[in-house]
Amino acid sequence: MAAPEQRNSVDRPLLLAVVAIHVLAIARPVDVLFPVDPWSVGRMLLHGQIPYRDFQFEYPPLSAVAFLLPGLVPHGVAPTVLALQALGMELLAVVFIRGQAGALRRYAALSFLLFPFLAGGFDAFPMAALAVSTALLAAGNPAGWAVVAAGAMMKISPGLAWAWCRDHLVQAGAALVVTLAVVLAPLALARHRDDDWLSYNVHRGVQVESVAATTTWLAHQVTGRSSTFAYRFKAYEIDHASGAAVAWVGAGALAMLWIAARAKGRSAWVLALLAVDVFLVSSKVLSPQYLAWTAPLAAVVGGRTFRLHLAMAALTVVAYSVVSGREAILVVSALRNVILVATVALGLWGLRGPVTAPAEDALSPPA
Repeated sequence: MAAPEQRNSVDRPLLLAVVAIHVLAIARPVDVLFPVDPWSVGRMLLHGQIPYRDFQFEYPPLSAVAFLLPGLVPHGVAPTVLALQALGMELLAVVFIRGQAGALRRYAALSFLLFPFLAGGFDAFPMAALAVSTALLAAGNPAGWAVVAAGAMMKISPGLAWAWCRDHLVQAGAALVVTLAVVLAPLALARHRDDDWLSYNVHRGVQVESVAATTTWLAHQVTGRSSTFAYRFKAYEIDHASGAAVAWVGAGALAMLWIAARAKGRSAWVLALLAVDVFLVSSKVLSPQYLAWTAPLAAVVGGRTFRLHLAMAALTVVAYSVVSGREAILVVSALRNVILVATVALGLWGLRGPVTAPAEDALSPPA
């Protein structure tokens, strides 16, 4: 059998391509946060202004940390600092998946496609939290719950571990209590409607790239109705999609219950990836950088699941970097979302049978 370093090497052409795309993305990051200005947010924080109370902030509380360094540098340098933070988080994720056979090569392929979307925002933080917490929980390390909590305070997705993991319940419960206290605190601070992240996300509409938007758009295409769109809540939304959004949230809740019921004895990496995919399907917001949350997990899981995620990443790049015009973006996003739904369906179907062998997913945390 090949040595681990041979099994987990990265082909030179792929490595060169990954390095090149990282250099380009750091030099000219894609501004996925527009119209939010990370430098302005950072300056307000550094001058003592409190999110939600003094200014609107549509992200969970701990995400404010990601804006501090960009606020310390000149305005023109802030995007590069944001990109370098993303690189640091990506490297942290790589450290925790490198021991899995073939994971580095698979992650390199996904990173080539998705890092440009990470470089312009802070979604590399929850991506790293998902990779690190899953690695620790898979190894039976209760410190994974601290990482889950920290990640969920920045973006909700790392908190999905509470749906599938039943190890170290005392630490899990303590982490959940602290997380709930922090993420609900903005409700007490906000002075105006939608100043806090919870109200903001509850009241916003259905983003055109989401599965609910694709469902609505396809239904309109079949019935001959025209779809209308509007720019609200700093994103383009499709009208008359609330019914589809509610339906997908309901389906996602049922899927999470199925994952929780069938989780015992199964691979932590498979469960973590499936839970994030379910979250993406049921969310009414599906920004391109959200696909990167799954990249380290998909790299470890490998096989057909990895290939499906690679196809989704490629279609995301096509939608945002190759085609132009709303209709073309809707078509490509629909293809991507069909694959996403199929990936979830296959994953849920795979949980139906009994566990036939011990899960070989242990990854000891690096020294």
